[in-house]
Amino acid sequence: MTDDERTAAELRGLLGFARGLGLDEATVREIYEAVTREAAAAGVGDEERIAEVRKRMLTGARGA
Repeated sequence: MTDDERTAAELRGLLGFARGLGLDEATVREIYEAVTREAAAAGVGDEERIAEVRKRMLTGARGA
């Protein structure tokens, strides 16, 4: 699986989660990109990275 394919698959899953929270696609992409940059710099693994994206999505939904 290429990086682009992995990114697309992750975003599809996250967008389904986001719909339930009432978040739009632009917000999800913004969170995903920020966490991905931070995770790459810190050497964080995929599972931890996706968990952090979901955590920030939940926080964003509560603040909306």
